Amino acid sequence: MKKLRKSLLTLSIVTAFSVIPFGVSAEESAVVKVSSVDEISAAMTKAQPGDTIVMRNGVWKDAAIVMEGEGKQNKPITLRAETPGHVVLTGASTLNIGGSYLVVDGLVFKDGGDIDDSGVIEFRVGDHEATHSRLTNVQMLDYNPQSNVKNTKWVGLYGSYNRVDHSYFKGKKNIGATMVVWREQPVEQHHVIDHNHFAGRPILRDDSGQVISNEAETLRIGTSTYSLSDSYTTVENNLFENNDGEIEMVSVKSGKNVIRGNTFLNNAATVTLRHGNGTHIENNFFFANGKANAGAIRVIGEDHVIANNYISGIVGSNTTRGAIVLTNGIPNSDLNKYFQVKNVLITHNTLVNNDNNIIVGDKKSGTNLLAPVDTIIANNVVQASGSPKLPLIKVIDDSAVLTYEGNFMYGAELGIEPVAGITQQNPQLALAEDGLYRADEESPIINALKNGAYSVKEDMDGQPRPQGNRDAGADEVSITPIRNKPLQPSDVGPEWLNGSE
Repeated sequence: MKKLRKSLLTLSIVTAFSVIPFGVSAEESAVVKVSSVDEISAAMTKAQPGDTIVMRNGVWKDAAIVMEGEGKQNKPITLRAETPGHVVLTGASTLNIGGSYLVVDGLVFKDGGDIDDSGVIEFRVGDHEATHSRLTNVQMLDYNPQSNVKNTKWVGLYGSYNRVDHSYFKGKKNIGATMVVWREQPVEQHHVIDHNHFAGRPILRDDSGQVISNEAETLRIGTSTYSLSDSYTTVENNLFENNDGEIEMVSVKSGKNVIRGNTFLNNAATVTLRHGNGTHIENNFFFANGKANAGAIRVIGEDHVIANNYISGIVGSNTTRGAIVLTNGIPNSDLNKYFQVKNVLITHNTLVNNDNNIIVGDKKSGTNLLAPVDTIIANNVVQASGSPKLPLIKVIDDSAVLTYEGNFMYGAELGIEPVAGITQQNPQLALAEDGLYRADEESPIINALKNGAYSVKEDMDGQPRPQGNRDAGADEVSITPIRNKPLQPSDVGPEWLNGSE
């Protein structure tokens, strides 16, 4: 475990605040204003549930901040900026959060330098992990060491029931994931990562400019060691934009996670179910807009559900970066290799204007011998870009065992022998006012599904689906209010920043 550094705090403004003591009364919460790391530490030793520590405005350079304490439900201990966005941590500044019911609010990390350890913000102090704690309204900009090959992570989640929300992460360019959910033992974590803006992660290169193909995820949930245990982490309502670090933009290495309601815009990368089982990817919007090496969902493992996703604009012939890619597995796979795809449900997705749509068995070479089996592809709509060379379904390994039901696919060669579960008919998707392709009035996908098999309760818009006569694809034609839509920068990120720099 890391040894915490002594404070090297340097302030650009020397005016000090007067300190308002803790413990004003048994009923009132106290507020104390601080001007140094030492004052934060002293304040935390006295802090009671409901109290607030206010960091003065200014530049805090090389500040090793430790927030360790015990709040209570509905009465957290809070560390916040005097004015959101005006407390700027630079250089080798770090933040460690340990204890329960703690909140950090409104800080900016900018113009980083070399730090001694791998984590800039960590939900632990030594061995003391955080629970029921929150990082919110934080901005991190270009907080990079001098060398791209120095491995640092911006945020490390430990413990359980923690939340990272309404924050803005932009410009990480060195080795190491932007955010990691660490799993040091096989326990349920129940973290929530929501309403954040992850932006501008360039292709990872070493200091000479050579591409490095690994260790540049934007978000990783777990590690290989405990990947077959369940994390129960939820990633929802985030905007991922221009994250090109490596193929795995979101790398899921644990089980029973939920990735829903996110918008993925212009990323040369994929959401990859790399290890672990039983994750749900639902109600997300993927817009590749023709960007090179873009993809959407890459599947490895068992018992996943992929439903109500809208995927568009994926071009090129790269067989690892289609709209939905089912990989081949390795017999008796090691934890860090490739497990066979089994018992996966792919239902009610809309794939429009993609070159590569559904790819089965992205590799069949060497030890990757196990094709996907017991997998259901149902109620999806594919309206392809019309490329004559790329089939709607590309089956690289024909030993795959797949079930098709209720699908509509059109715009290119099917790629497999005709089956009853795929209707090769124009779904008549037309561009709607909101910029999404939706069924027009004469579309055959409306009320096309007569039974409830593989149904989901809502569509991509968060509108309810009826018990019978449902529509194929991610969108159910409905007049009920839309509750889920593609996210804009103004929908995410710090409230004081409104999602833009």
